Amino acid sequence: MKTSTTLLFVAVSILLSIGCKSGLVTTSNSCYNLIKSSDDQNKAGDYNSALANFNEILKKCDAYDAKIPAYAGKAAALNGLRQYDQALTAAKEGLKLDKNSINNLFEKASAEMGLGMNAEAKTDLQSIISLTEKNKNTSQRATIYAKIATLESHQHQWADAQNTVQQAISLDPANGDLYILQGDIYAASGNYSSAATSYDKAIDIQGNAAAPAWKAKIEAIIKMNQAKYNTHDASGLSAKMSISEKQNLCGAIKSGLASGLKSMDIEMTQAAICK
Repeated sequence: MKTSTTLLFVAVSILLSIGCKSGLVTTSNSCYNLIKSSDDQNKAGDYNSALANFNEILKKCDAYDAKIPAYAGKAAALNGLRQYDQALTAAKEGLKLDKNSINNLFEKASAEMGLGMNAEAKTDLQSIISLTEKNKNTSQRATIYAKIATLESHQHQWADAQNTVQQAISLDPANGDLYILQGDIYAASGNYSSAATSYDKAIDIQGNAAAPAWKAKIEAIIKMNQAKYNTHDASGLSAKMSISEKQNLCGAIKSGLASGLKSMDIEMTQAAICK
């Protein structure tokens, strides 16, 4: 009898120890609903409201499966507000509770990118890829590859960046933003013809919503001619560009503006060159 009582005491002690270490496990409905609505505020760009709500969740909701997404949501709101130091702190708090939390790792990497901590961000993103190799959400994985490609581009690792963005495209080929990123990487490396091809793919995919792709394409054409003629002055550029070069640029500007593009700089270039 004494042995049974002792074993029962040990079992209860272990359970209490686990409970103290881990906190509550199950999120209440009210906490769950508040997390969801706050995530929606982040998605809508209402970062201040989301931040206030996630702070409230962290005060009221004791369950770990509430605190983990709440820290990630708080970090996302702070990243949206470009308060990267605080975002990094929030994401790290979430990772203390679950070192494999994809959302907290993602927000940590985003904060590190904002702070210029490129090596650390790339390591975190690679960790996410390892954790999500079997993830059927291919668009989410494509977003991670896109972030890595952006980092590689910032470090002028052009070949690596192109290989990585191509991996993203293979996972989410209907995402026009990935082709814009591919074009941006080509343009940054000076390969303007390939950049234009990528932007055209984005334009085909995005249709009536292709204003950003048109803007990127027009800016790449302008940069190409600026590099060729060694001038950033619009009137000087106009004097040096050939008729076919002007037709190419002005045709793109006309189509871009017709798609809803609004850019004072591009309109000023149009006034100077497309006469």
